[in-house]
Amino acid sequence: MPLRYVDPHKKRGRLYRASVRFGRSPVGQFVARHVARHTDPYLFRLTGGRVNMGSIINAPLVSVGAKTGQRRETQLTYFHDGPDVILLASNFGGHKHPQWYYNLKAHPECEFGGERFTASLVAEADEYARLYGFAERVYGGYADYRAKTAPVGRQIPIFRLRPR
Repeated sequence: MPLRYVDPHKKRGRLYRASVRFGRSPVGQFVARHVARHTDPYLFRLTGGRVNMGSIINAPLVSVGAKTGQRRETQLTYFHDGPDVILLASNFGGHKHPQWYYNLKAHPECEFGGERFTASLVAEADEYARLYGFAERVYGGYADYRAKTAPVGRQIPIFRLRPR
C-alpha cells in the first residue's frame, strides 16, 4: 500500500483537533513517548498504514545507524510538500536531536512508509519557516516543541525526503 498523502493545507475535523489537544497534554505526551512509539509500528504493518493510535498520521522511518551501521526503525509524524515527505527532528522538544537525525545525516538513503527516499536537511531560512508553518498546521504540538527548544538554542531540524 502506498504511503498516505498528508496534505498540510487540508482542513482538519473535530476528531483530529481533539486528538491534537490530547497529544499536546501531559498524558498525551506520555502516551506518545512510552506507548504509541511501541504500538504504532505494529499497527502500521498490520493495517498497511491505514490505522494509527490517534488521528495524527505517522509511518516508519528505516535508516542506517550512524555509528553501528545497523538497521534502525522509528515511527514518525510527517506531511507532504508536493511529492516530498517532510520530517521534523523535534525529539518531543528535547534538548538534543533524536538519534535518527544523526542516522539520516550520515546515511541519507532511507525508507519511509515502505518507500525509498533520499534525505536532505532544509537549510534555507525562508523554506524552513514555510515548512515549519505547515508542520504546525499538521500537529500544533510543534509550536510547543519550538518553545521548549528555544531556551537552549536548539533549532529543530527539518528533513526533506525526495523519492528515489
